[in-house]
Amino acid sequence: MLGRVGRVFMAGTVCGAMVLVAAGPALAQNLVFTPVLSAPVGAHPEGLAVGDFNEDGHLDIATANSDSDDVSVLLGNGNGTFRSGYSFGVGQSPMFLSTGDLDRDGTLDLVVAETGADRVVVLLGKGNGFFRKPVPYPTGKGPTFLALGDVDGDEDQDMVVVNSGRFGHYPPFSWAVLLNNGDGTFALAQHVEEQDRNGLFPTGASLADLDDDGLPDLTLTWSQPSWRTPNGYASVLRNQGQGTFSAWRTIQAGFTLSAVTQTDVDADGNLDLMVTSLFTDSVKLLLQLSPGQYTKPANMEVGFSPVALSYRDLDGDGYLDLISTNRTSDSTSILLGRGDGSFQPAGHYAVGKVPTAMGIEDFDHDGLPDIVTANSGSDDVSILLGGKAVIPSISLSAEAVRFSADADAPARRTHQLTVANVGLGSLSIDDIVLEGSRAFSIEREFCAGATLATGKFCALPIHFESTAPGRHQALLRIFDNAPGGPRIVTLSGTVKG
Repeated sequence: MLGRVGRVFMAGTVCGAMVLVAAGPALAQNLVFTPVLSAPVGAHPEGLAVGDFNEDGHLDIATANSDSDDVSVLLGNGNGTFRSGYSFGVGQSPMFLSTGDLDRDGTLDLVVAETGADRVVVLLGKGNGFFRKPVPYPTGKGPTFLALGDVDGDEDQDMVVVNSGRFGHYPPFSWAVLLNNGDGTFALAQHVEEQDRNGLFPTGASLADLDDDGLPDLTLTWSQPSWRTPNGYASVLRNQGQGTFSAWRTIQAGFTLSAVTQTDVDADGNLDLMVTSLFTDSVKLLLQLSPGQYTKPANMEVGFSPVALSYRDLDGDGYLDLISTNRTSDSTSILLGRGDGSFQPAGHYAVGKVPTAMGIEDFDHDGLPDIVTANSGSDDVSILLGGKAVIPSISLSAEAVRFSADADAPARRTHQLTVANVGLGSLSIDDIVLEGSRAFSIEREFCAGATLATGKFCALPIHFESTAPGRHQALLRIFDNAPGGPRIVTLSGTVKG
């Protein structure tokens, strides 16, 4: 079984790109992904969302962290790197989050499913990367997934919530519809309990208009508490308007189904169905022939235990490709589309430990899709930049600067802090901020606003001058476009006498 995973590359380096070339017919272009250093978030991230949360034109990342009961936000630098994240509490065991403009003010908001509190919480965005106080809405037992969409045709974002009873262990199982009042508040959930499915619980949901009536229909995947139990199917429900759905089709799509997505992969105008099957380490593809009518599932092998699935044109040939995130093999798998509903495997990329969620966006503004995964086992996110990305890397001559002076013979002491670019991309020093004792001063114009090519540096003069005996302290913060900023240099000065 290990033989078909292929080469798995180690991530976590900023120098060197990874190239995958699939066997078989020549591709439109080789797939090249450059790994960026992993960025830490909270404990056991299970959900991930991507959006411009501080409205600076660069994409940011948010994760829902189940063990630390919080959400982490990493603000993007615009070159595929991210600043150090900050976290805020949201409730008990957040398992999933999604983003959208819920109150129609032009600013992105967050919705978080809290499986430990049997509710979702809505956090309206402030437009600066921060969010307002969470507003809770009961949903049902153990929500683990949600999908946003305009299900009642009033042009605002409603939500469908999947209540899996904490992955099948606490029935009753259900799904719920929460209608948006138009201002980011939601009506009480309309629950649909499922008691006659032989112990199966819902695991994923997708909203897509399958019958061209202008309203999104709902597709749910189902599984059983034991991931190795060979059962699972997809249920398709037709939108009846006003946020109500009726049973339409039940499809035996595979075993232990998890993620579900829909798009037109064979260019016939019908949305096709893709689901991940954990038990068989595969993606199941069902082509839609006419509304509600599908072909038999085609099996496409990926990594071990795929839990997330998305699509994008990765190789620039005009056809949609499929990307799965595989939690047991710590990888993402790529299937390249041929445009006729068939795919060819293009290998696997290593990410962090136990990846659980995925996003595909252009983080570095180069026109090529990039991949990010949330990794529950390593408490971080992995970023793979499409193309031969060049990433800056900052080096400081010191992380702590200490001064000593005599109160009886006061004199100005100066230290030259060297800021260098040891990476391959252009390093921008956006700002330098000094906080703390007024005994310290800096000549920020020597570095602030500077752009440093590879191997170049600037010297930042730091001064200390005081006649007050005792110890003085300050922090120097350097904001830049390299991974993991801002940099912090501690300053201390002792005046004797």
